[in-house]
Amino acid sequence: MLHIVFGESAGGMLRLALRQAGRDDEVLSFNDDLSFGPINPPVLITRAAWARAELYFSDNALSVLSGAEEFWHTARSAQKRVVWFSRRTACEFCGFLEWVSQMGRQSYEVVDLTGVEIPCRTGDGGSANRAILSLAELSPDDVCENALWDRAAPPSAEERQRYGRIWQRLCGENAPFRVVEDDAVISASIEVYDDMLLSCLTTDWSRAARVIGEAMAESLGDRCGQAGDLVLFGRLRKLIDAGKVDARGDLATLRASQVRLSQR
Repeated sequence: MLHIVFGESAGGMLRLALRQAGRDDEVLSFNDDLSFGPINPPVLITRAAWARAELYFSDNALSVLSGAEEFWHTARSAQKRVVWFSRRTACEFCGFLEWVSQMGRQSYEVVDLTGVEIPCRTGDGGSANRAILSLAELSPDDVCENALWDRAAPPSAEERQRYGRIWQRLCGENAPFRVVEDDAVISASIEVYDDMLLSCLTTDWSRAARVIGEAMAESLGDRCGQAGDLVLFGRLRKLIDAGKVDARGDLATLRASQVRLSQR
């Protein structure tokens, strides 16, 4: 059995969960985040050039975009495949839509975590259910104790067609970003995160890492997973270039810089 996941963190967590359960299934991670950059077509060299220009991605950050050709070769050659994703997280949803487009009529099963709830401990020692946002946010215990792999089921022909139409529309729009609203993914402009970033700034100096952390927490307010820290930091640097934000320190690294609302 080959498990397909979207993102390195999700892949590492699921490997631990499978080993913990005594299973020898393999896990294959698709590490290119298709929620940002050009996707028509999702060519590495084009996406890398865009990420450098618009988000200041370093060569190290761009390394996660590589390996797509090997990924698809391994995925297509597997006999049994299970794809994990959530429609509440932009990276996973977009990756899954590309998967549906690439695989055509080939057989596979899907673990759709959208709307799935699992029990968790509360601060007062009690328990409550919480909705799963993405596979990456879970622990190996969460996966094992709830036997989430038992939720795998083949998609219907209608589902494949519906997902295919969604991805075809998004590829046609080829927007800078794709974001989740409720359980839908839509195209968004290059400035989609800018107001959120500015709302996390004051006229006092703050560590850029704290600002990015607050912005990521704010984006989770509606229980949707949007952009990661590198994407938001890239947009913050664009706001600095535009004179809307002051900065000091080494802007090449997130933790070595401070920012504030522009005093000019």
